[in-house]
Amino acid sequence: MIAAESEHSVPVTATLLLVDDEAHVLASLTRLFEDDGEFQIIAKTSAVDALSLLKQTPVDLIISDMRMPEMDGATFLHQASQLWPQTPRVLLTGYADIESTIRAVNEGGIARYVAKPWDDERLLQTVNELLEVKRLREQNARLLHIKEQQRAELQRLTENQESIIQRRTAELEQTASQLEVAYQELHDAYFQSIPLLSHLVEMNERFKKNHSNRVASIARLIAESMELDKAQVRQIFIGALLHDIGKIALEQTIRAKPVDKMSALESKRYRQHPMLGESALLSFDPLREAAQIVRSHHERFDGKGFPDRLSGEGIPLGARIVALANDYDNLLLPNNFLGKALVELQAHEFVINESCKRYDPQVVRAFDQVIDEVHRLLANDKETTLPLAKVEPGMILSQDLINQHGMVMLVAGRKLSEAHIKKLKQFEEAFNSRLMVSVKQTTG
Repeated sequence: MIAAESEHSVPVTATLLLVDDEAHVLASLTRLFEDDGEFQIIAKTSAVDALSLLKQTPVDLIISDMRMPEMDGATFLHQASQLWPQTPRVLLTGYADIESTIRAVNEGGIARYVAKPWDDERLLQTVNELLEVKRLREQNARLLHIKEQQRAELQRLTENQESIIQRRTAELEQTASQLEVAYQELHDAYFQSIPLLSHLVEMNERFKKNHSNRVASIARLIAESMELDKAQVRQIFIGALLHDIGKIALEQTIRAKPVDKMSALESKRYRQHPMLGESALLSFDPLREAAQIVRSHHERFDGKGFPDRLSGEGIPLGARIVALANDYDNLLLPNNFLGKALVELQAHEFVINESCKRYDPQVVRAFDQVIDEVHRLLANDKETTLPLAKVEPGMILSQDLINQHGMVMLVAGRKLSEAHIKKLKQFEEAFNSRLMVSVKQTTG
């Protein structure tokens, strides 16, 4: 027999709090659970004392009698649930205590109630089941806590990784933006140099001043008449401006000689200039289409051209357009492939007659539709040469302005401003020279 109030410390897996005002009942319960060997027992004969203990010490399970003098079991278990809501609570009650039992269920949140007298095996089974449920709940809570910690850590790592990715992305975007700006600057600088390159070709060809500009303008009129998109029109215009760029690599004696006066060897060398021009442009991706135009602008629709003897639609459309524009302007100049200059009506008739032979009939029809605009274009291309003192803002250079040292000061096509004229006058004063400026004549 144990004392009315006792605390036992033995190696156990769970601590039970037993509360009953009858010492012999406590002794029976204590003996039952001690004999099982799995429990540490705390026995209290007073519900008030039991609550004082619970305020300081948690337990794994509470078994309480219903009828006690200072505080009944329902009230005690209700207050115990406020302190340790997860601790299972078992009520011992007699058959006459049904109403009190219901109150204990509602207020005390008891897990089970056991009728007196109890069956030892059933009571042990009940306690073990409740402790197993408690253990599983605690294990689940621990796992949930670990999971939440892992989730929080993963979120922290993810946010950190996202921050790193965002920072790296921002750095890459900044680098890409800088590269894009640099590329655009290179792109703009390259395209700004195209007119200068086309004029370099014509510097030593007395009869071909502004030829490339005229060919480019005629080609653009034809391309627009054929309703090609803006990107195609731009490439055709550039290809036309640079169609003779390969001639820079030719000997001056060949460049200065009319085609019909060349020897067989000179003619063979001359026919290489489209390929030389293409190779000069292929290194810059935005000019690849223009490079194809440069290579093929001497091909004929009937396959008798050079350098590849392409025919029909096997010739790039841009090259077919530039071929016609180039020949038409050449026909109006001395030393052309016919050996004599034609007037505009004769040149127009030549183009019409060569449809399906030299020229694509589709391109010929488009050219015929814009012939009046071509005539106006060529009329506006006529020039006059003035001393600098008579040059006015708004005039357009018809030829490159070259000083006595052979340096190009301004390229043809430049619209002169007051600032340009002021700089040129300062140059005259500084070098005691007089500049003669070729400008386009205005009509009307």
